[in-house]
Amino acid sequence: MSQMVEVAAAEHRHFGALVTIRVGEQPARRLTPNEAGILSRALAAVANGASAEKQIFMSPIASDHEFEAFAQDDGVAVKAPGCPDIFLDWTQTRALAEALARLAG
Repeated sequence: MSQMVEVAAAEHRHFGALVTIRVGEQPARRLTPNEAGILSRALAAVANGASAEKQIFMSPIASDHEFEAFAQDDGVAVKAPGCPDIFLDWTQTRALAEALARLAG
């Protein structure tokens, strides 16, 4: 995983097990394991050319911040309001998808 992306298990007193994504200086996003699995599959499908989607969007139930990424020819740009976009090439996108899948259980 890139130094600019961190995926970690977390615990929430109301939601239980969560998955936290930190991308650069953007706010952390907290996902349920089910949401992490869905996002993992969406990122992998785009990275592997199995989906022609250009936008991946998720508003996680346990997070104050959405996850939004736009597919480009050579990777995805992860966006957050008021923060610089973070570009992940396809290798980094697949690594993020794999990390999410592992923690999704």
